[in-house]
Amino acid sequence: VASGQLETAEQILIEMLEFAPSETRGWKLLARTQRQLGHIDAGIYSAKRALKLQNAEKKRPSPISLTLAKLHWQQDERKEALEMLTQLLAQNPQAPALNELLSEWDLETVK
Repeated sequence: VASGQLETAEQILIEMLEFAPSETRGWKLLARTQRQLGHIDAGIYSAKRALKLQNAEKKRPSPISLTLAKLHWQQDERKEALEMLTQLLAQNPQAPALNELLSEWDLETVK
């Protein structure tokens, strides 16, 4: 794109997106390239695809796991660790291991 070879760039982006169809940035770049080439309908399609993917990414919840919570705790990211542990407890309030960990972390926080 930067070199002005828009037709080549368009073809490369199309081929790349066949293998990575959920690559939002690729769709955005393809839409801009198609617009510059005057391929308006294709550009509209690509821009809509990018927008749809972008909106889906925003709605996707952050991953949570006990391992990730413990890693946050070890990195002194206490707030993130406690938030994640709270979410895990909301999903499984009777889990002994989660409740024990919460008690342990509460004790460490008080020190």
